[in-house]
Amino acid sequence: MIRVEIVTPKGVSFSREVNSVNIPTQEGEIGVLKGHMYLMTLLKPGLVYFDGNAKDGIAVTYGFVDVTPERVIILAEEAYQVGEIDLGREKELFDQAVKKLATAQTLEEIQEWERIRERARTLLEIAERTRV
Repeated sequence: MIRVEIVTPKGVSFSREVNSVNIPTQEGEIGVLKGHMYLMTLLKPGLVYFDGNAKDGIAVTYGFVDVTPERVIILAEEAYQVGEIDLGREKELFDQAVKKLATAQTLEEIQEWERIRERARTLLEIAERTRV
């Protein structure tokens, strides 16, 4: 078993020992078991799921992942139980980002609105995919 903790600015969202954890990273999804090599990488929006159950888990946004042989710490800007994603809010954010991207003038504006669009799109996809 490996200890997994998901921490946001609001506090600890998840803390439990699991057999395995799958994590969305900038390089792709990684699977972690006890005894994994040390690793630090960037988190991207997606579903963190446990013990191979991709139908349930915790949706996360941007952040960092710190893996040691005994523990995984995920520092995320936001984390939601799958059923807690606010579909209305995410659709609004997605639509707003698409409109703002059309008129963005600087590289910084484009990058920021692309990031917001990616976050909202991913959370919407997770909510749709995991609906019961």
